[in-house]
Amino acid sequence: MRTGLIFTRRSILLFLRDKATVFFSFLSTIILIALYFLFIGKTYADGMSEGMGEFLSSDAIYAMVYIQMIVGVLVLNSLSLSIGAFATIAHDFESRRIDSFLLTPIRPAELLISYFSGGYIISFVLNMFTWLLSIGIIGVAFGYWVSIGAILAVSAVLLFSSMVSCSLMLLFTALVKSSAALGTFSGVAGTFFGFLCGIYMPFELLGKGVEAVGSVLPLSHLTIWLKQIVLGDAFVALNIAEPFQEAMLVNFSAQNIGLAGLDIPLIGMLGYTAAIALVCLIIAGRLISRKLGA
Repeated sequence: MRTGLIFTRRSILLFLRDKATVFFSFLSTIILIALYFLFIGKTYADGMSEGMGEFLSSDAIYAMVYIQMIVGVLVLNSLSLSIGAFATIAHDFESRRIDSFLLTPIRPAELLISYFSGGYIISFVLNMFTWLLSIGIIGVAFGYWVSIGAILAVSAVLLFSSMVSCSLMLLFTALVKSSAALGTFSGVAGTFFGFLCGIYMPFELLGKGVEAVGSVLPLSHLTIWLKQIVLGDAFVALNIAEPFQEAMLVNFSAQNIGLAGLDIPLIGMLGYTAAIALVCLIIAGRLISRKLGA
């Protein structure tokens, strides 16, 4: 157990010491926030102002636009941070350092768990930091403060989101041959999943084909879940009339989309997400165990 904790700590420190890896792990976040500030956020706000300008202030509208954007960012963060953290695995195999580790008292299974634990801790802790910082910025800028209940609910979902993302990315790490491939994927993952999961633009604008593809991806349903939490909180705090709530859920891609056209409740889709993550984790574990000679 003690040896496993040492290796977990090693994975975390190696990630944090590599400033380039940390930066590129947040690159999706930086791009998305820049896009929102440059034009996407204004487009959303202008559209909402036309129908709700009489009932809501400009600050309230922008607060909702940015709070739903932030939770989408958190989902992308959980993915990109996992990729960055698991670069350690690829580096260890490339440098043959892994052979030296196997000469220590640590067992292959324990080493695998330490890699996963390090990635999970990095993904969740840095995501929580981003979440709390975002709450403060939106509160100061627009005067809207997320309720304690919503903060805790989002934090609980982030625990699940990090678990799912780490499972998916551990499988990808087990399949690729080099850390360069991980870096390349990390660079395009944010844009790719940002559109397919309805984070950059609503599914209503992207079309049914994109929505059908997005419905297969676990991250889409995590994004919808988070958006429903924060928007539900905003509806109550800002006293949004019920007729407007449905339209806003559609505009923000916060409505359940089922699975490839099948009308499955969100709870069912979250179960699907958990099942996909479990399968990926099992396959990844077996592939890496074979590389370790276990």
